[in-house]
Amino acid sequence: MRLHECCFFPLMVLFTMTASAQAPPAAKPKPAAMPPQQAERARPRVIVTTDGEIDDRCSMIRFLLYANEFEVEGLINSSSRFHWLGQTWSGVEWINAQLSMYDRVYANLRKNANGFPTPEELRGRLYVGNIANVGEMERDTPGADRIVRVLLDDRPGPVYLQAWGGTNTIAKALHTIQTQYPQQMDKVSQKAIVYIILDQDDTFRKYIEPNWPRLQVLGSFRQFGALAYAWARLIPLPHRTLFERPWMEGYITVDRGPLTGAYESDNGAFRSEGDSPSFMHQIEVGLRSLENPGYGGWGGRFAPEKPGVNNVWRDAEDDGDVYKPIWRWATAFQNDFAARAAWCVNSYRDSNHAPVLTLAGPADVEAAAGSAVTLDVSGSGDPDGNRLYYSWWQYREPGTYKGTVAIRDADRGLATVVIPADAKPGDTIHLIAEVTDDGKPPLTRYARVIVTVRAK
Repeated sequence: MRLHECCFFPLMVLFTMTASAQAPPAAKPKPAAMPPQQAERARPRVIVTTDGEIDDRCSMIRFLLYANEFEVEGLINSSSRFHWLGQTWSGVEWINAQLSMYDRVYANLRKNANGFPTPEELRGRLYVGNIANVGEMERDTPGADRIVRVLLDDRPGPVYLQAWGGTNTIAKALHTIQTQYPQQMDKVSQKAIVYIILDQDDTFRKYIEPNWPRLQVLGSFRQFGALAYAWARLIPLPHRTLFERPWMEGYITVDRGPLTGAYESDNGAFRSEGDSPSFMHQIEVGLRSLENPGYGGWGGRFAPEKPGVNNVWRDAEDDGDVYKPIWRWATAFQNDFAARAAWCVNSYRDSNHAPVLTLAGPADVEAAAGSAVTLDVSGSGDPDGNRLYYSWWQYREPGTYKGTVAIRDADRGLATVVIPADAKPGDTIHLIAEVTDDGKPPLTRYARVIVTVRAK
């Protein structure tokens, strides 16, 4: 990522809830002492390529706190037009240093959630990629070879290739496949998804785009800026409070153990994590954003760059704001970050954990204009026995119907939406259930119901 772009603290973050929004009181079960055993779910396979800039190092701390959400297939040192071997270079040992700090909090993280990889497993996924120069993709490197092996294996995809720096190591791997295994290009095009932050060398436009037109590429060319160095100008209140010094020191960097204690703040405040959207996109929170880049989620929202020409998606706007697809979720994902930081030092009983949503009925519904659709997440629960607060709302931008829909009982788990009379057959309406507990910090999960209007 680019180096320069563009005391008392509140115990509860700014999250306004009225009494009418409260769920009916329920008997509060005794919190468990250990995380509940849940059915094993398929976790996204991810490979990180990073140039090691300071904001990459900040993003990696958040990434490690969410390592149980992924199957980490590679952590690969790469380069960018800002950083390469000998040019403001951070070396290749900084990830190892962070893994040593992860090692010191690993046992406590495991008390709070299943699936965290061991420090040894992560060290076994460390590789050096193409770092010799900006855009260098000629040399065979262990990092590029690792990408080749993962993309050619027999396991199903997707595999998310995250470019925190340039795309050159990814490009080298794809070039190897094109020249040595051309019969595998269709398979790889369906299996790999590349998430690019900023586009930090010329290998995407010069090599990947023209040679791999069917490969899905998500380009956060501007949107990532909401979490980069200029965040204070781009994130509005009240979200911005959760990035300033009192909140960061109160919830992340002080008394939360060595890993988040190593966060390289800006005089105590959030500095930059411009690369974090590339993996926040794959954290399963219920928004269904992995189904379609245009749906939107914690990692942003995208629109086709050249419809019908290739499979490249780039920054979409919400309400005319290219940064809003990320910052609109900022209070929720910062509180989630705070909860994970607390996991580093607290037992399961003394920590907060996200609600578990249960959607009654299908997530995709067909309904005629003028008809009513029931929206029901009233069967949701909280592992800590916390009270839940509900909010149903229309996410207008991902849908093709651009009018406003009326939602009855939007502050309850069981709500109803009436499909507007002017909705046309084929129109889609995206309805979000946002469910937040009253723990400290409050945590949020979602359900998305997509209504497709059918003919009467």
